[in-house]
Amino acid sequence: MKPDLLLHIGQSKTGTSSIQRVLGARRAALARLGVCYPASPGWANHGMLPASLVPLSRLGHFNPALWDGIGAEARLSRFRREFQAEMSGLPATTRLVILSAEQCGGLLDTRELITALRDLLAPHVGRMRVVIYLRRQDQHAASGYTQALRVAHVGPPMLPRHGPEALPHYDYARQLDDWAGVFGEDAMLPRIFERPRLLNGDAVDDFLALAEVPLQVPAEDPDRQSNLSLTPGGIDLVRAMGQHLKASPAGLTAASPLWRRFTQAASEALPGRGWRPHPAEAAAFLARFEQVNEAVRRRWFPDQPTLFEPLEPSATPPPAGPPPLDPEAALEAACILLEQDLRAAALREANQLAQIGALHARLGEAPQAMAALRAAIRAVPDHPMAQQHLAEAALRAGDRAGAEAHLAVLRRAHPDHAATARVERLLTLA
Repeated sequence: MKPDLLLHIGQSKTGTSSIQRVLGARRAALARLGVCYPASPGWANHGMLPASLVPLSRLGHFNPALWDGIGAEARLSRFRREFQAEMSGLPATTRLVILSAEQCGGLLDTRELITALRDLLAPHVGRMRVVIYLRRQDQHAASGYTQALRVAHVGPPMLPRHGPEALPHYDYARQLDDWAGVFGEDAMLPRIFERPRLLNGDAVDDFLALAEVPLQVPAEDPDRQSNLSLTPGGIDLVRAMGQHLKASPAGLTAASPLWRRFTQAASEALPGRGWRPHPAEAAAFLARFEQVNEAVRRRWFPDQPTLFEPLEPSATPPPAGPPPLDPEAALEAACILLEQDLRAAALREANQLAQIGALHARLGEAPQAMAALRAAIRAVPDHPMAQQHLAEAALRAGDRAGAEAHLAVLRRAHPDHAATARVERLLTLA
């Protein structure tokens, strides 16, 4: 029998990156449960799948790193071959295939394209189900501002000025109708992306339960926290950097490795809630989708009084225009980012020097070993491996007091580290 298919089509900014990273990092565990999370469409995000069905002219926003240096056309051709081979060679124990690409909802915007996807998958699977998480339009647009910054749209944050006629990706009624028209209404599994309506208030737990996959993912697992938004200061910093690069000879482009590296570093160092519009602005924007959302509620969520949680009113008037860039907030964010970057660079340097020192020690080159280890300590004074190797060198030289001094540093900075336990053991035996 062919395996079932669970096709996760988004939306973006509804925990999709976290879901994808959790699944991508656990392919072996999933396989033991009879679940395949294919690798050919992408390690985490299966964006290659919808990308292979549309003209290349629509893929300008895709990360150029996905093309592996051979260009989009050649890379997509290779994907088509690899995907066919992977799906044709599924183990007989596979009961479920999961595909996840939020680009499905954006790129496959006609029934013809959706049909092309269904026809591509149908030879390899049996029952097909389609999962989509819907987020209130004002919240989705606000959350998407951080993503817009990452692709070099560095203007001030604001909600779109249009409604469903100009923003079809927010016309959830039409989107669900199109996918149901191709896959069948019974195949559709729409969900609302709001904490009270998610299992444990978490998109990963909710998706795994929906897929009936008993995969245990610790709450503190870093894969659960993916594609986070920025702090207000982080937003101002990225905007300021974007303006700086725009004025540089090279300019600012989303494809720039420098820009992608910078925005990734900012996202890691400055995670936050992102931009939030004033409630009055959000209400005016959301009002344009009232009929669309009511149609979705009637058809797909008839037991719910409203499709989404209502807006909280505000007593303060809305601002006169988009928020200006705050130089002080940008400077503070830049200091945080610089501090973290300098600490990470020092740790990388210390790790390399400690490894070089350990190698010299194994080769019997004591002076070179001591020089490298002392350099590691200068970079990171309490570096555990460097402290351990220096303590061992002191013991070999008969300097018990020196070894105990290094152990005191280890106990203070790394009481539970393996290096601390090793030096304690050596001192006990000495």
